[in-house]
Amino acid sequence: MKPFIIYLFPVALGCMLTACGGDKPEVAKDENALSDSLVKNVQTAPATFENPSETIKLNGKIVPDETRKAKVYALVSGKIRSVNVELGDYVKQGQLLAVLQSTEVAGISNDVSVAESNVALAKKNAETQKSLFEGNLATQQDYLAAQIEEKKAQSELNRARSVASITGGSSSAYTLKAPISGYVIEKNISNNSEVRQDNSVNLFTVADLNTVWIIANVYEADIPAIKLGDEVRVTTLANPEKDYIGKIDKVYNVLDPANRTMQVRISMQNTSGELKPEMFATVKVNTKPAATSMLSIPANAVVMDNSKQYVVVKTAKGLEIREVKVIRRIDDRAYISGLQVNEQVVTSSQVFIYDALNTK
Repeated sequence: MKPFIIYLFPVALGCMLTACGGDKPEVAKDENALSDSLVKNVQTAPATFENPSETIKLNGKIVPDETRKAKVYALVSGKIRSVNVELGDYVKQGQLLAVLQSTEVAGISNDVSVAESNVALAKKNAETQKSLFEGNLATQQDYLAAQIEEKKAQSELNRARSVASITGGSSSAYTLKAPISGYVIEKNISNNSEVRQDNSVNLFTVADLNTVWIIANVYEADIPAIKLGDEVRVTTLANPEKDYIGKIDKVYNVLDPANRTMQVRISMQNTSGELKPEMFATVKVNTKPAATSMLSIPANAVVMDNSKQYVVVKTAKGLEIREVKVIRRIDDRAYISGLQVNEQVVTSSQVFIYDALNTK
């Protein structure tokens, strides 16, 4: 990219910088003096060689352990008659969550009753045919046919009972029960609402939070430094003074195309309940130190534009835009290529200066 060099700043840019919190330049009578004052007073920092820190900081959030989480759906349609729990409640396995009134359940209960009656009738008929056959008053074929009908009736009863056990309903009531012990972390129903059988949205989610996952994002430049089993220290906004120690136990070897990051997982014991789903977390990974030093600048000096990275450099001639490549970003430092050591990068109002230079 051809550098943009500024020699004269218009009065409007001076006002913009002043409004954005930059040092207010002294008022001058001509544009040259005003321009010199702006260039002189802009805040800068030098590009220096540094050894990257042994610690890489990642951003992440706490989510339930997927192996200890269960979603609850309704297998029949109906109307919610009662909801027995609220979001955040602790429930035990088998505890009643809600009750639906369902015509489908009523039909299934009726099928069971009819099947039981048919079994009793077929069994009685088979006993009668047996007695007649033994007294030579019925043929063997009649007796075999009665036995077959009894078996068919019993099979139909077994099927009806299986359907009833799957739905978990009786009469016209369909009950939703907690499949595991844990906390209700999702609730999507209320009293008197309607539920359809083809509804793809779960009604409840129950999670055992004695173990949680921290899912952290790794920038593309940091991927080579992250390994399975790396020790990490996790902190949260709710308790920033406390470190939770763990290890990376899963590396998801795919990149999110939207933000160019890869995810890693840390399983963490949470018997105290301090770590709650959706909390933001800072994950610091202990890695091996870099073998060589790298050129470093303040991370806030970097300006993103069209997926490229730029800085505004102060030179003897004025201010100019340079494209750089960010290799790593650790805390408030960016390790880059594209500059020379001791070159001064602008660290105040750099976005507005960048926009002004681009309009030249």
